[in-house]
Amino acid sequence: MRFLDKHTARDKELLRLEREHNQLHRAINHAPVVPLAEPYQRGWTKTYVLRDDIRRRDDREVFCTVLSSINRKIWSRSHDFIQADGSPYNLRPRIIPPLEWNRLGWPASHRNLFTYGHWEDETMPRPWYRHRRLFIGFTIRNPWWLDEDVQPWMITHQRVELPEVRRRLAEIAARMERTCGWERLNRLHGHKNGWWRSDNPALGAIRANLAMHDSYE
Repeated sequence: MRFLDKHTARDKELLRLEREHNQLHRAINHAPVVPLAEPYQRGWTKTYVLRDDIRRRDDREVFCTVLSSINRKIWSRSHDFIQADGSPYNLRPRIIPPLEWNRLGWPASHRNLFTYGHWEDETMPRPWYRHRRLFIGFTIRNPWWLDEDVQPWMITHQRVELPEVRRRLAEIAARMERTCGWERLNRLHGHKNGWWRSDNPALGAIRANLAMHDSYE
């Protein structure tokens, strides 16, 4: 086999494995969901609800409409909503972007509850290599009319397991790891392999591994 034919056949095989890998993942994600015979609790959820005095007001529909747009739900394994590193899980009202705000077309009774600016979303995890991202939009001016409601998170349904599909996914993943297939696919699709600098020793090891497999093919 000529040199170019050898590498063309290898690239076609990698693309075929990628398509099969994606099809198997879609099969797992679209597997039927069936109810459990005995539901079980798996953690707690926290969300916003209206205060009792707000529910008795004549203009409660205004607050109900706004709550449906800014409400969020967070999940935690512990009832105190503390992460493994000791930091708390923060529940914050959702920031409404300007385009969505214009589509809502709310009257003044709704708009008066919001303020516009640049906001830091504390519910999003902060990457270690950069600061949190600032979001432009509208947020609640004063959430005095909101209460936090904690409820148990009950698992009532479960997706059907496909052991043969997962076994084939493991085989494809092991082969791709062994032959540096993911790195080759990134090159075929025009993507860079990670964010490494040119003097990163891990990049040199990957290049050497790729060269070694090229020499044996």
